Amino acid sequence: MKIINYVTSTNITGNKIAYTVIAVQETAMIAGDPLENTHYYWVTAGADLNDTANYLEPLDQIEQNLDTDYQLYREQYGFLFPEEIKTARAKLGLTLRETALLLAMSSSTLSNIKNNLVVQSLDQEIKLRLLTQPAALAQHVRQHQQLFVSRAMQQSLDARKLFAKLHLPLPQ
Repeated sequence: MKIINYVTSTNITGNKIAYTVIAVQETAMIAGDPLENTHYYWVTAGADLNDTANYLEPLDQIEQNLDTDYQLYREQYGFLFPEEIKTARAKLGLTLRETALLLAMSSSTLSNIKNNLVVQSLDQEIKLRLLTQPAALAQHVRQHQQLFVSRAMQQSLDARKLFAKLHLPLPQ
């Protein structure tokens, strides 16, 4: 544990509270894998800095520790970053729902990944990589055309437009 800074913050009643900002080297479990990372916490001034019960997530960036864990995990294991997923999807001209259909994942799961709320699993990463390889994605869709047409209809998606975006003919 290392003291980084001293800050004050105003609480909801308008009172100023002093905090000590500390850095702690910790092991976080991300997707079931241990990850060493430095986490930052705010501790109310005068409280025991060694008592983890006093640790507060940084009040100016509540998600800071989790965000850095996700970033480090993606770097360490070569996973796509949310920005890369968004860019690849945009290049293909696919909507979120179309992308979720093609990757056989729910729209909410895909949204959570692209908004950095969760780290994708290895299985999801393998599917997401198809977005960065348009020819492989088109081949994947071509192999399962009838299934994608059926599922598109079930989800009220226009299969004709979807196939056109991938430069594929709609199956007969």
